[in-house]
Amino acid sequence: MRKLLVLFICIALVSVSVFASGTKEAAFPERNIQIIVPYAAGGGTDAVARAIAQFAEPHLGQPITIINKTGGGGAVGWAEAAKARPDGYTLTMFAPNIVNLSIMNLSPVGYKEFEPILMFNNDPGTIVVAKKNANLNVVEMLNDNKYKSGGENPNFYLLTIQAQTGVIHQDIPYGGAAERVPAVLGGHVDFAIVNVGEAKGQIDAGELVPLAVMSEKRLDAVPNVPTLKELGIDAQMGSWRGLAAPKGTPKEVIAILEDAFTKAANEQGFKDFMKKAAFNIDFKSSADFWTFMEEQDVATTKMLSK
Repeated sequence: MRKLLVLFICIALVSVSVFASGTKEAAFPERNIQIIVPYAAGGGTDAVARAIAQFAEPHLGQPITIINKTGGGGAVGWAEAAKARPDGYTLTMFAPNIVNLSIMNLSPVGYKEFEPILMFNNDPGTIVVAKKNANLNVVEMLNDNKYKSGGENPNFYLLTIQAQTGVIHQDIPYGGAAERVPAVLGGHVDFAIVNVGEAKGQIDAGELVPLAVMSEKRLDAVPNVPTLKELGIDAQMGSWRGLAAPKGTPKEVIAILEDAFTKAANEQGFKDFMKKAAFNIDFKSSADFWTFMEEQDVATTKMLSK
């Protein structure tokens, strides 16, 4: 009888343990989630991060806080995010430099130090100038090194163009679009390359003028602006954005996050925001996002080796 009682107690304890474990896992998230944006507030990466966070909150049942950690073209924010506890409560926004900087040994971490969640945005570069320079011929400007550019360090948009023209421009480094746009408006540089969405307010107000886009086809947001390819410079490059978590984050947690943010990206309110702000939705699942970054790694390595 005593042996039978002991057996029942052991079974009960195991059942409670399994139930408790399952309850804890199913409860994620139990508290606030933060997203580290490695660029300044007001830029494109910050804007899309805040938008998708807003629409993901109802699907996760917890508030999401945006933390801006700037410096090193994104390296400072990503270094901090990579060190965070891999529990799903600290995420980070990805942009092209998560691949580019590690190739050039300018960042202590790269995309392989993270678990991808999803990609949801991809916008081609757009060459913009101040209103007073609206009549500049963009091809002549890109073939004359007297014109100064405002970009990141390194400026992969400009490197892509220079690979076609062979002309090296003076490039003044700024953090993100939130800093590059004022530099153009203030006359500190002659042009900058940003996404339309990052400068839409100034473009709509007539303060900035887009001269060309770095895409295969013209953009719906600025249909009268030619592509560089049309003008004889086949330089195409965009700025993509997605979400990731520190390496080692449990697969079941990644799955919950991917599901919630995928639902957010499909919310009509999010789609309306992206269209109004001239940000292009380009969705890739966690697995496809990883493959995409691997391809970007190969392509960028090849470009830099020339």
